[in-house]
Amino acid sequence: MSKLVLSVDDEAAVLYTREHLLQAEGYSVLSASGGKQALELFTTHSRIQLVLLDYAMPDLNGLAVAREMKHLRPYVPIVMVTGEQGALASSAASCVNEVLAKGMGAHQLLSKVREFIRWSG
Repeated sequence: MSKLVLSVDDEAAVLYTREHLLQAEGYSVLSASGGKQALELFTTHSRIQLVLLDYAMPDLNGLAVAREMKHLRPYVPIVMVTGEQGALASSAASCVNEVLAKGMGAHQLLSKVREFIRWSG
């Protein structure tokens, strides 16, 4: 059974690219275009092993989503992928496993995905 990743971003092009990149590496992917949809998917799919989460979204910001997800299933790693990396480092520490810069290369993203998937079992 393939590993299940939840990808969350309000930019359709980011979701599309990330989904295809991860699927090409053998991962199953659920995509959400906002925080509320992400929480719905997270609560209904217990197999999720990693969350790639944007910070700036129109309905709920990524920190609010991450806090709720960690409350529900603290063992699932959450990687925040954002353009506001520096500003979030300290405030995200309690609910996010890592903060990565949005726009990083595919190789770096896949490396982090593999690292956290191994970590989550």
